[in-house]
Amino acid sequence: MSSQSNGARNMCKPLVIIIAGPTAIGKSSIAAKICQPEFATQVIEEHSKNNCISKKDVEGIGQIISADSVQVYQGVQIGANKPSSKERAETPHHLIDIVDSTSVCQYNAADWMRDAMHVLDRITNLNTESDDDAALDKDTKLRRARIGQFLSENSQEEKEVLPVIVGGTMMYLQWLVHGRPDAMKPSHDAIERAAKTVAKFEAQDDEEEGWAAAEEHTSSLGPLFEERVKKLPGKDWYRLRRTLEVAYTLQDDDDKEEKIKKLYNGQRQGGLDTSPLYDVRCFFLCPDDRMAHTAVVDSRCEDMILKGLMKETTDLYLSGQLPEEGQQTRAIGYRQTIDFLNKHNSLDDSTFGAYLDEFTTATRRYAKKQMQWFRKDERFIFVPVQLSQPSSLRVDDVANTIKQLCIMPRQDFEKELAPALVDKKNVKINELSDEELKLPLSARTKLQNERQGKNMKFYQNRRHKLVIGSAKYDSALKEAGECAKRMQANLKE
Repeated sequence: MSSQSNGARNMCKPLVIIIAGPTAIGKSSIAAKICQPEFATQVIEEHSKNNCISKKDVEGIGQIISADSVQVYQGVQIGANKPSSKERAETPHHLIDIVDSTSVCQYNAADWMRDAMHVLDRITNLNTESDDDAALDKDTKLRRARIGQFLSENSQEEKEVLPVIVGGTMMYLQWLVHGRPDAMKPSHDAIERAAKTVAKFEAQDDEEEGWAAAEEHTSSLGPLFEERVKKLPGKDWYRLRRTLEVAYTLQDDDDKEEKIKKLYNGQRQGGLDTSPLYDVRCFFLCPDDRMAHTAVVDSRCEDMILKGLMKETTDLYLSGQLPEEGQQTRAIGYRQTIDFLNKHNSLDDSTFGAYLDEFTTATRRYAKKQMQWFRKDERFIFVPVQLSQPSSLRVDDVANTIKQLCIMPRQDFEKELAPALVDKKNVKINELSDEELKLPLSARTKLQNERQGKNMKFYQNRRHKLVIGSAKYDSALKEAGECAKRMQANLKE
């Protein structure tokens, strides 16, 4: 049980809500609903009543902290699925547009975790952090200045703020909830070298051969790195790259072996889940129908193209705001669009269709990975999202479910996190057994989500709006041609 379930009732820890979920599930809309003043006030009052001393006459409001590795960058908009100006005016969104668009700095999970903890400290008025920033590097000071300005502009001295952390970047949320892993800060040269090495292996035509070659190379750097590679779950290119960054950083260090043994000790520290300062409740918004959700993902990708993803990518790329080595440039959507526009001299239904397929396939795979990742995380309650419902009703239902789980006593919340113990010999793919139906909501939802995955091999991709021969398709194809000319003219210069 988390340490947060202990402690006296008279110690009112600020409630922190964390909302994760696969792309296109509706995280932002649900978070915005929770942040509405009346809704946030009810959550704060009921939570305090059931978990500490009842607060009366509270005036609450929610503020969002973005947990998205692309939204931190300035410039990007459509490809990052940033909230609109209207949405940001209605609900403050922290940690968006805090890194220069031209930056190739390796803003990572450690940086984001520190920034998120800094914002939490300020908006909950705990103020446990020191204001001395003398030890901060130049990039961090610049970010903190932007973060500080936004905090000042959205200060709520007369109201109690309910922090709602929202996003789908798995590593960010893992660091924030569970703490810093057994990792070290790699050198800049090692980061660049590892990125180029991994890119070379990933670019191989045969994915299996590319991964095998990457494993062999990493294993050749030492027994401990070989052991690390063997423990990687599947083709996890991110963790393989991080392993290479450490290996390259320590390559010429005389105490390399000793440092590596201390480094890979499996311990994490500093996470919110064990913090004595906050009552943290984590949720994963889970589609009740994975086949239907996958169709929503495909449609979302088409919407991004119709909103102007290709033109935005071209404008940003040609103005230096999608630098070759930038993390934002490697994001799904931008990466496929840049490759497409740079490679094709003549555009037709075949080449444009291949681009759409690559974009949607990459997005679907990412959504699948998000579900797989969080199913293994025992600190997140899975909340089902009924995709067949009208959008407004769906948002209200999920927000109210989260509300009920947030206001219950901590010990009852811990019971909802109980994992499912399942007889795997008698599993039915499309339905739960009578015993399984008695499980807590989260356990039932996880089981259904995992089992539905077995049917996903039958999913057939189809166009929803960009249908050949339609006006929308013809307009998008024309835009692609114009953008490709601009991109390729730049390559010739």
